[in-house]
Amino acid sequence: MISRKTLLKKLKNNDVIIWGARMTGLGALRYLRSNNINPVCFTDSDKAFSNKTIKNLPVISPKNLSHKIKKNKWNPLILVAVSLKEEEILLMSKLYSLDSFKFYSFQSSKSPYFTVDILSSCNLKCLSCPHSLKDKSDAPKGSMSLSTAKNVIDKIKLESPETTHISLYSWGEPLIHPKIDQIVHYAHSKNMAVALSSNLSINFSDNKLEKLIKSEPDYIKISVSGFYPEAYNTTHQGGDINLVKSNLRKIHKYILKHKSNTLIDINYHLYRNNNGKNLQKFKELANELGFILSTTYALVMPLERVFNKLDGKKDLQTETLEKNLLVDINEGIRISSQNIPKKSTCPFRENQININADLSVPICCVTFNKSKNIVSNNYLDTSLQKISKKKNKISTCKKCMQNRLPEYNMGYNRDLWEKIADTKLSLDH
Repeated sequence: MISRKTLLKKLKNNDVIIWGARMTGLGALRYLRSNNINPVCFTDSDKAFSNKTIKNLPVISPKNLSHKIKKNKWNPLILVAVSLKEEEILLMSKLYSLDSFKFYSFQSSKSPYFTVDILSSCNLKCLSCPHSLKDKSDAPKGSMSLSTAKNVIDKIKLESPETTHISLYSWGEPLIHPKIDQIVHYAHSKNMAVALSSNLSINFSDNKLEKLIKSEPDYIKISVSGFYPEAYNTTHQGGDINLVKSNLRKIHKYILKHKSNTLIDINYHLYRNNNGKNLQKFKELANELGFILSTTYALVMPLERVFNKLDGKKDLQTETLEKNLLVDINEGIRISSQNIPKKSTCPFRENQININADLSVPICCVTFNKSKNIVSNNYLDTSLQKISKKKNKISTCKKCMQNRLPEYNMGYNRDLWEKIADTKLSLDH
């Protein structure tokens, strides 16, 4: 890795292309523009970005990038913002004849990815999520005050001045937080892009949703799992899909009103009972509103439930969920690590810092229970150096990496997931 100062010098007098159009790419874009460097485009292999423009930049598929470079006579430098998938990107660059161009990683040793769960609770109890578990006595709890959130952001910038983006969510529902728009504003004042994730099944009071869109978070992921209530209600328990669709239309209206550049990503969770007509109808709605729709194969979460499955511990909730999965746990683990060398490091552990609403710091974002997984009881009182050092002593990591669960949770080898999913009988006709 090279320093950001050195990187900026190399980017000068080049046509910069950012690989990755979601949060890490948006953070890179904010950083570059603040340093008077204006990239020419994004590139991203996700079909959701086909023919899309993000932050006034076109998103070009990697398979079309070489042609575009030659056509525009660019002097390209490709900045890889998606550091968690750099290996896949390098393989893709060879496949699409891009390996002759200059590549640089935007990831810096001084800028881990920060996830701050400003609110630990959620209004839904989705079967695939730990918030549906009956016993949550060992889970993080609470809500960050505005002053605490500001203190957390200040410490991030003090210890990691090169951090360019922050995710204000983990297991909780951040849009319920009463000060969400003010937290977004404060992060922006520190020149950090902001990502949010929501189920959007919320009866917003007064003008709260409009105030949020006006604050212009850089990225909002909306998690859905069906267009019709029959499908949605089985996987987003406690939610109201008609309320979600109503809020999506309101967001569209507020974006137009305030000329917001917020990227709205409808993240559609694929199950056996929603991958046909439900998916098609949501694609039509996304196109109507000008939002992107990305698909992801539903997983069993958190890590502790996957451990139970591997250990042979009976779990009725997991068994019920797996009947509706297009790729079950064992299938997903097997195909995700196929043709990928085993590593002694983990992208979740090495590159991310996760902070719960009660300020405790877990080993990574895929664990839920606090026992055995906490590396600091108070982020504000613990240096980043001590947090990183403590991570190497958590026993959970050894078991996780031995079973190739980082690859599983990252969804590596997407094409193999698709092949297995295609063999499953769809229940959505």
